[in-house]
Amino acid sequence: MELRFGFSMNPSDLGEVRSVAAAAEAAGYDRVGIWDSPALYLDPWITLADVASTTSTLRIGTWVTNPLTRHPVVTASAAATLDALAPGRVVIGIGTGDSGVYNLAGRAAPLDRLSAYVRAVRGLLTEGTAVWEGNELRMRPAENPIPIWVAAHGARAIRVAGAVGDGVIFGLGIAPETVESCRAMLNRGAGEAGRDADELEAWYTAPWYVDEDGDAARDGALWHVASLAHHISRSGTVGKFIPERYTAGIVELGEAYNLLSHGAPTREQRDEYRRIARRTGVDDYLVSRYTIAGTPAECVSQVLAAAEAGAVNHDCANDSPPGGLHRRPDAWATHILPSLHEHIVLPERKSHV
Repeated sequence: MELRFGFSMNPSDLGEVRSVAAAAEAAGYDRVGIWDSPALYLDPWITLADVASTTSTLRIGTWVTNPLTRHPVVTASAAATLDALAPGRVVIGIGTGDSGVYNLAGRAAPLDRLSAYVRAVRGLLTEGTAVWEGNELRMRPAENPIPIWVAAHGARAIRVAGAVGDGVIFGLGIAPETVESCRAMLNRGAGEAGRDADELEAWYTAPWYVDEDGDAARDGALWHVASLAHHISRSGTVGKFIPERYTAGIVELGEAYNLLSHGAPTREQRDEYRRIARRTGVDDYLVSRYTIAGTPAECVSQVLAAAEAGAVNHDCANDSPPGGLHRRPDAWATHILPSLHEHIVLPERKSHV
């Protein structure tokens, strides 16, 4: 099997992001992504331009933007400009909107708007034209192909990704049975649109927590599942492949998550999320399904089990406070990547600059 690894970052400091990206390239990571959450963090496209200047093989892009806060021409033009700085390395990750929308007093976009937006951005990038909300749009096309990966946290969103995306970012967990359910739904969505799901690049998001003390790693991961539970609570549990006995606790945990501190909760907030998860009895379920956490040997085993089910592209949701962006990618590169070296596909892209 061939494995790829990447991670996203919440950008608080350009120097820190630049340093972490350079280290990721040296460690053999395939890609890094930058959040689009303007009320909390730096602008993703300007941050990505800075990353482009200090890397040469990493794929880079938004992880993820949304179809509400940026006009299709604005997103397409930003991506095409970034491609001029990092030819052939740019990707666009896009979802319905989370903190980048809710913290601007909005709500997640309907899936039909997401689908139309993806089609419009792709048309602008490839042909220089598109229709959006009844109006014809124009811009200069990008010089290189720029894939659009659709973030999906439910069955319907996966089907949309299969129908319109160049790839999909699964946010439903990494447990083997979940991977199999996600792939089946992607096949369905692609098939309904006359497409082949095997031609779509699929990434699986899961926070990584590795420690010689496996219990400490799992405890560290426990607060993190609150942000994932928020995705579930905001739209309900239907289509999330969740056993009914866990639904009430997951919804309670998700509703307690504070998006104003998304990516960098206080110690008190983390402790409260852990308390709710344990009290409602969803702690072990969420950590085992949605994270890769444990000793180095346990994490390697989890990665390989997920890969056997079809998850070969692994993304870390690297929610971290300022000064901490390097910790989990560094720990993963130190303790996990060497053990998986024979399976890892190293980037072969060359800079055209």
